[in-house]
Amino acid sequence: MDYKKSGVNIDNADKMLENISEELGENKGLYGGTFPIYKYLKDYNEPVLVSSTDGVGTKMMLLEEEKQWNTAAIDLIAMNLNDLVCMGAKPLFFMDYYATGKLNPIDASNFVKELSKELKKLDCQLIGGETAELPGIFSKGKVDVDGFVVGIVEKNEILSKEKVKENDILIAIKSNGVHSNGFSLVRKLLEEKKLKYSKKIIAPTKLIVKQTLKIKNYIHAAAHITGGGIEGNLIRIIPEGLTAKINMNWNLPEIFDEIREAGVNIDDMLKTFNMGITIIYAVSKENEKIVLDELKNMGEDPIILGKVEKGSIGVEIIR
Repeated sequence: MDYKKSGVNIDNADKMLENISEELGENKGLYGGTFPIYKYLKDYNEPVLVSSTDGVGTKMMLLEEEKQWNTAAIDLIAMNLNDLVCMGAKPLFFMDYYATGKLNPIDASNFVKELSKELKKLDCQLIGGETAELPGIFSKGKVDVDGFVVGIVEKNEILSKEKVKENDILIAIKSNGVHSNGFSLVRKLLEEKKLKYSKKIIAPTKLIVKQTLKIKNYIHAAAHITGGGIEGNLIRIIPEGLTAKINMNWNLPEIFDEIREAGVNIDDMLKTFNMGITIIYAVSKENEKIVLDELKNMGEDPIILGKVEKGSIGVEIIR
């Protein structure tokens, strides 16, 4: 008996590392990833580091079957960086965790290559990660990916609920579809043949990093709409004594109509999915036009969902 016979092939791990040596650069082979933070500190008076961690979830079960490594990379980046910029922070560096029951060095290296490529577009550096072959936990070929990002923001520029005021306008950027939340339900519907599989089900999570950083000086707070839906996420930026009143008057992506027709009631959908919304910004009336114009100039089609009013409900969705 040896390690390989028990299910862990170190030779495959070495092959994978060799394949991604260019992506790791100077961090290849180090026990920890390094990042030259001194280059950035000079631009801040009171710099604050912000971190976020998240994964792609059970959507990976669909992505791995089709070897959609670019989508998996974008999903992982979005689930982390979209959260990070809700704090007003600029992403600096990223690390990933790739776990599988049986390591395929080609698949793993393709994923990391896609991850590095997409991060570069956002001026965020991949400085390392972990690849784990776990035959006792994962069945053969199954993959889970998680990520960790660190960013930086000026202390007085941190976006927070304390800045949200009565009469703030709620402006949203639409989603690409389901994104990376609610896939345990989606997969159940697929398994029971209540929902027909199509590529739109696994469309990549929309990245809203550049958009949010572009307008961060004109907004009070931002809510990335993920697990828990609009209410479960928007409530995180609404102070006590105020209520975000939303009119559900936008057109839903087609996939949500199909999920509803598959037998999921609208109340459960609102608690589970983003329902066509990627992010919601709380914006003063004075900055409403600036934010709308900036987002349109970046190719977005922003929508006004409602506004913040006095009240104790927290979030009220009118449909």
